[in-house]
Amino acid sequence: MIVHLLPGIGQDDSRVSAIVTKARQYELLPEVHQEQGAHHAPVMVYLKDSKQRARAVPDHVFATMEGVKEVVRVSPAQISLAMNGGNEPHHVQIGNSLIGKGLPCLPVIGSCTIDSLTPELIRQLASLGVRHVRGGWRKPRSSAQSYRGPGKEGLYQLFAAADQHGIESVWTEVVESADIDIVRRIKNQARYRGEVVLWVGARNIGNYLLLEALGQQDEFKVMLKNGIHMQTVDELFTAAEFVLAGPMYWDSETGILDERRSRAPGNQELILCVRGLHNRDPHSRLRYYPNYDWITTCHERAWAPVVFDPSHIAGKLENVFPVLEDGLRRLPDVVLIEAHLDPNKALCDKDQAVPIEQVPDVLSMIMAHNQRHYAVAPESLPIAVS
Repeated sequence: MIVHLLPGIGQDDSRVSAIVTKARQYELLPEVHQEQGAHHAPVMVYLKDSKQRARAVPDHVFATMEGVKEVVRVSPAQISLAMNGGNEPHHVQIGNSLIGKGLPCLPVIGSCTIDSLTPELIRQLASLGVRHVRGGWRKPRSSAQSYRGPGKEGLYQLFAAADQHGIESVWTEVVESADIDIVRRIKNQARYRGEVVLWVGARNIGNYLLLEALGQQDEFKVMLKNGIHMQTVDELFTAAEFVLAGPMYWDSETGILDERRSRAPGNQELILCVRGLHNRDPHSRLRYYPNYDWITTCHERAWAPVVFDPSHIAGKLENVFPVLEDGLRRLPDVVLIEAHLDPNKALCDKDQAVPIEQVPDVLSMIMAHNQRHYAVAPESLPIAVS
């Protein structure tokens, strides 16, 4: 890995020293080089393997430092989600907000599945100050007879309504690799100008071809939900590695990695989501087992932002607010909430949908949480204050 400095920065500059110091913190071996060119003498810091491998370090660690022009890899990226634990979190830009450890919690609210009421739902959410919405156009289901989503037409309606009402980001699920291009095409057709976050759902997290495809594009941020039957956070991290790996090529005869062609990293705009695990207790009041501690574990061990989905854990409206309260104690970076204009008319998961009339209560909880833990003024919160 080579860190290229901006023109005009010399070897003795404090910004070069800061890069060297950070490299040593990551147990890498830094070497400072300055080459005389026709007009400039650019400085480069070579980051060589020592106790840690340079190829495992994510780009953001050095790319976001003052004075850095670019980070170039000279060996295949093998980026580790757990590199340096959560000591140096990656903050991801979503619309006008940054998300990540140490920042206020961002609410993302919308229907489980897009339906004819979704455009009006988005209008009313926007009037409440919500700037980030969710909605599913394809739904992997546990039953072949269950409704599987409205498809491309519904996705167009979602993007069109989001653009009309100033929504900064749309979060939606992709089921297979071809969906990425479909989302891109329909976003352009609807002329939606905001951000898009593509997520891989709990029933599809083992689709490694999809994970690879998401890693080989950088237009969309990527969120991975924990699998229903996962037992450890490490399983979620393993799935994430397929997104982080980038394009990789092997010799078909020897099986040896072609390092020259496999240098590019994957998509590092990566987000993790804690959404509950299979609940083996038939008498539990909750739909899924609440793996709240995964929020803390992900923050301690990984650099990616962490989302909390209380809706699926709750299973019923009466449980959503207590589950949300318990989850907020673990300081998630984003909360993903299902809501609907009329839950009785929802086409999927209607029992856990928050009626639009109760969305202000959700926002109030998150506002109070942010003011309590981050000492932010109401006007600086990522949602409007009525």
